[in-house]
Amino acid sequence: MQPDLKKEIQQRYRIWTLDHSSRLTAAHHQMLALRRLGLDQIANGISRSMGIVEPDNKRNLPILFDKNWLLEFATGDIVKCLGQEFDIYQNRRSPRIPNGDLLLMSRILSIQGNRGEFDQPSQISAESDIPSNAWFFDGTVNGEIPLSIMLEIALQPCGVLSAWLGTQLRYPAVDFFFRNLDGDVQFSRKVDLRGKTIRTNAILTRTIFSGSTIIQHFDFELACDGEVFFKGTFSFGYFPEESMASQTGLDGGEASLPWGKIPVNTDRTQKLLPKGYLSNQDFPVGKLRVIDDASICLDGGSHSKGYVMASRRNSPKDWFYANHFFQDPVMPGSLGIEAIVQAFKAVVHSIAKSGKPVTLAAGTGFKWEYRGQVLQNHREMQVEVHIQDQQIKNGTTVFTGNANLWADDIRIYEVQNLAVQQE
Repeated sequence: MQPDLKKEIQQRYRIWTLDHSSRLTAAHHQMLALRRLGLDQIANGISRSMGIVEPDNKRNLPILFDKNWLLEFATGDIVKCLGQEFDIYQNRRSPRIPNGDLLLMSRILSIQGNRGEFDQPSQISAESDIPSNAWFFDGTVNGEIPLSIMLEIALQPCGVLSAWLGTQLRYPAVDFFFRNLDGDVQFSRKVDLRGKTIRTNAILTRTIFSGSTIIQHFDFELACDGEVFFKGTFSFGYFPEESMASQTGLDGGEASLPWGKIPVNTDRTQKLLPKGYLSNQDFPVGKLRVIDDASICLDGGSHSKGYVMASRRNSPKDWFYANHFFQDPVMPGSLGIEAIVQAFKAVVHSIAKSGKPVTLAAGTGFKWEYRGQVLQNHREMQVEVHIQDQQIKNGTTVFTGNANLWADDIRIYEVQNLAVQQE
């Protein structure tokens, strides 16, 4: 063989060998990738069969449920959201989540739990995107998110988890009402949430079936940028219609009066003046303004340290009735607590007279109990706050109070140890 031809053959062999090796390596990498994808799909299938549904955000896979799913669950076809088992609720009232401006979830990231199994804790992770110009920031100070909005962001994923687990399917013949009964929460720090995303993690810790009533207990945390700022516990109940009709409030069905309307105290309680007082303070405006007026007694109340009474005229056309639960119009309990906060701010402004903003006090906790609801046929909602303590902490004055709420003349909410602060 001629030397030049031999050299050319050897060179072509080396090129072929390198190319073949490269192709083998690429094929091997492709095989590994396909194998990894197959294993991921098998693992995902196993997770789903176990009731563990979780997205892989690192690979930018779809979230579990998006906003369209949430909108459908709020007012649309429940079967599309929860499956064929829920076909029995077509054309029937069924527990839902709020809609319109009160739907405060953006997506569901994951759910862990087996449908129909309640002997082990289950959990949900959700996110809420907070626009910088969200409707509920109007009238607030430095982007402070209203307490009612924080509560709704924490409460709503609990309703999704409860429904996803098929809680109501235990009693398929019953048309349930779903209600928050009580809560105990801690607000650890102030966060400017404008333009941020809140992550809600909630765990269903216990479910009690009794007759045709169901009680569920949840733990929750709200976090922003990985840091928790609000946490606590909730309990919810599923109630048949006859139970809701027989609710008697916190006083066994007896009519009662706010402290400021008891005759001996009436002359001590003065309406806030001038007429535009509430418009000049740090209160939400628009939809979230939930008191019409307020009256105070600076040395009144059950502790003689300050008292406020406020009211709101109720209308069956109020916006929140359509936005709370589909086919179940009721004022959200969180808006009742919002009314209490606004009344509390009014009396603190009157006591301090500094003009400085009054905000929810960080590093504090409070609890509430609901035993009724404000319905479309009620004429008036009334709230009162009794200041029980006033302390100066790190240059900030912290006011703590207890509160009540009435639907007409029946006391239905009680709030303990709510705290606001003024610097």
